[in-house]
Amino acid sequence: MKNTIITCLLSAFAIGIFAQANDTKATLKAPTASPDATLVQNFGESDITVTYGRPSARGRKIFGQLIPFDSLWRTGANDCTALALRETVIIGGKKIPAGKYSLFSIPAQEEWTLILNRDATLHGAFGYDPQVDIHRFKVKPEATGRFYETFTIEFGDFNPRGESSLNLMWENTMVKIPLQTIADFNNMAEIQKRLIDKPEKNADLLFQAAAYYYATKRDIQQAKTWVEAAEKMDDKTFSIPNLAQKIYADLGDYSTALAAAQRALALAEKEKLSSSIKDLSKRIADLQKRASAGKER
Repeated sequence: MKNTIITCLLSAFAIGIFAQANDTKATLKAPTASPDATLVQNFGESDITVTYGRPSARGRKIFGQLIPFDSLWRTGANDCTALALRETVIIGGKKIPAGKYSLFSIPAQEEWTLILNRDATLHGAFGYDPQVDIHRFKVKPEATGRFYETFTIEFGDFNPRGESSLNLMWENTMVKIPLQTIADFNNMAEIQKRLIDKPEKNADLLFQAAAYYYATKRDIQQAKTWVEAAEKMDDKTFSIPNLAQKIYADLGDYSTALAAAQRALALAEKEKLSSSIKDLSKRIADLQKRASAGKER
């Protein structure tokens, strides 16, 4: 009798545990196949934000199969890929005003078509309307040196001119979307208008143009011409011969660079620019050695 009671109690306990387990809902969740990502990059005087879904290859052939050639692609997964600009940016050679845009593409073997569209609210490409495209341009794909299992977007190729690229990478393919800051675009347009199309005789403008060309690693011979013209008009401003000595030295003309550095030093001493005096004194010693070595050859 005692054993029967114990058996009944154990059975009731087991049934209670089973019932409790059945009342508890499963909470296991599978990993997201294409996780969303947000990328923020400072560019120019503001930043660019990219939001996109990141699908993975998972053993599949991507371009030409999973992503058919010559067909519209959301350029990612989930919702449409979006670019948010806080200021005007030159994308693919065109000024794109501040705002939020969707990024679509039409991959092909030889050349991709990139599309910026005003509607950034779409899920994938559903509802895409070419009538609200803001820009279409062509970019040639490149082979990558590594395999990208997961679709990746990143910024790269920054240079002193305010240029960069938005790189799309998946499988063994990379597409680079050219970017340019509006500041560089405006500066070059101003230089073109005021010093190339109809040259102005303005020492400060000539100096600024020479300094900009030098800093952005453009035509150094043109920078030399402009800084020389600026010094002919204004031989009292320290910054002009100081820039000139850097340009001459980069061109390998150390004797002329030495003379310009000495002129800059005299003006620095006159203006009591202690930091510049110290730097130029060292610079002159170095240029004297280089100029002497050049004469010995």
